[in-house]
Amino acid sequence: MKILLAIDESPSSEDAISEVEGRYQSDTTVRVLHVVPKFVPPAATLLDAGGNLEEARAQVVGRFQKMVEGVEERLKATGFTMESTVRDGDPGKVIVKEAEEWGADLIVMGSHRYGPLKRMIMGSVAKYVMDRAPCSVEIAHRKEQPGNG
Repeated sequence: MKILLAIDESPSSEDAISEVEGRYQSDTTVRVLHVVPKFVPPAATLLDAGGNLEEARAQVVGRFQKMVEGVEERLKATGFTMESTVRDGDPGKVIVKEAEEWGADLIVMGSHRYGPLKRMIMGSVAKYVMDRAPCSVEIAHRKEQPGNG
């Protein structure tokens, strides 16, 4: 089985990682994917890069590369065959394209669970992927913690 594990820096991505760890057999190949959308880097990152946009973007991409490599090592330690990649572009479109080109059997990802207004403004990557994926999609939802609800 080939699982495309799409992650970002949100808590829901940790839930998606845990789902893969807890539900799937170690004879599975997992590709960890993070998509870097077009963005304006934070001012602090831009300052650290001496005002150079390309350098600032390279720093951000480097941080995301370390993140996916960390997840790759974590899952490899439990017996999964692992790959990881960082891509540029629109997250929903890139996730669907990666699943098509790689031949994924399943996409696992988290959901930020935005409310209707924020979802209307920002869109929903999870919904986009569910509507267009060439394979099954599992959306991991953050479990409510006592005292947070």
